[in-house]
Amino acid sequence: MKFIHSDSESISFKEGKMKKLIAVFLMVILGAGFVAGCGKSSSPAGENTAAGSKAIQFGISAYPSWYVWFIAKEEKIFEKYGLNVNLVWFPTYSDSTQAFLTGNLDFVSLALSDTVAPYVKGEGHKIVLINDYSNGADGLVAAPDIKSVQDLKGKTVATEYGTIEHFFLLRLLEQNNMTESDIDFTNMTISDSGVAFLSGSVDAASLWEPALSKAQGREGTNTLYTSRQTPGLIPSVLVANQNYIAGNEENTEKLIQVWFDALKFYQDNPDKALEDMAKSTEISVEEMKVAMSGSKLYSLQDNLDAMTKQSDSLTYIPYTTRITADFLYGVKLIEKKADDYTALFDPAYLQKVSKLRASEPAPDTELK
Repeated sequence: MKFIHSDSESISFKEGKMKKLIAVFLMVILGAGFVAGCGKSSSPAGENTAAGSKAIQFGISAYPSWYVWFIAKEEKIFEKYGLNVNLVWFPTYSDSTQAFLTGNLDFVSLALSDTVAPYVKGEGHKIVLINDYSNGADGLVAAPDIKSVQDLKGKTVATEYGTIEHFFLLRLLEQNNMTESDIDFTNMTISDSGVAFLSGSVDAASLWEPALSKAQGREGTNTLYTSRQTPGLIPSVLVANQNYIAGNEENTEKLIQVWFDALKFYQDNPDKALEDMAKSTEISVEEMKVAMSGSKLYSLQDNLDAMTKQSDSLTYIPYTTRITADFLYGVKLIEKKADDYTALFDPAYLQKVSKLRASEPAPDTELK
């Protein structure tokens, strides 16, 4: 396994041709206005101010459904509910997990798979909202001469160790009677994995949006698999710090209200919503539209059903969590499993919100 530092100096780029890509993938370094670390933003661009209230520290990374929170920022929906929220941008996704687990964040946006290890270790944090499931926003791309997963044997494959993309890659290898030892695994951030693939430094990469659609745009790229082929397997969620919600139940409920207001705005004003999201992430509106097309957003009723309607299917998120944990344990990414995963979820806030508003359809992000 190769470990490559996440700074852009680890890869050689052709000047000019890669300038736009660096801006897209390393947006923070080139001036998006945020600094990752310890729950603080370096710029008012990541904050809104509700007078007299302590800022809620909210970690966010580059993943389509999480951009919806930028609609809330741009349209001042946080202020509508009297919330002072500091959206803290993490260019390296795994840093957001670390910041959350060390108590520097009150809320964090995570892939479901990344909540399993803390839960089985006894962390009491709660998932209070499901944002979406990946419907093509995660995928494995390869060079023109690689036509199948089997063709990856001996090839360099890049992704970020321990993330949902690593999980996605390992699952695909297992389905093809392969293991990580069959490939030349290169550990890089998702952003750098995308750039490395585009520059030809690696043969394949497991990516999420917006890196995925950029990589698919390279001439001759083969998309070996996407999450569209496994609907419901890769949900993204909002995780609340147990210490925060213990004394801030009302703010947690309000934050969920903000989310559904933002979805309502997206539904009613799709062009402006895409503009809001693109502005904060420094990609074009068209690129944002493509990125969002891989996201199946959850309505309020979708959330309630997924957390409370028991079934042995991917429609019931504790079941999805269990099969995810079984896989992670099997490939030794976690040391133990739990007997039950329902306690990871707290639908109480969603249930309270459902008494205040009717569930409305989530925006349809499919490309027309």
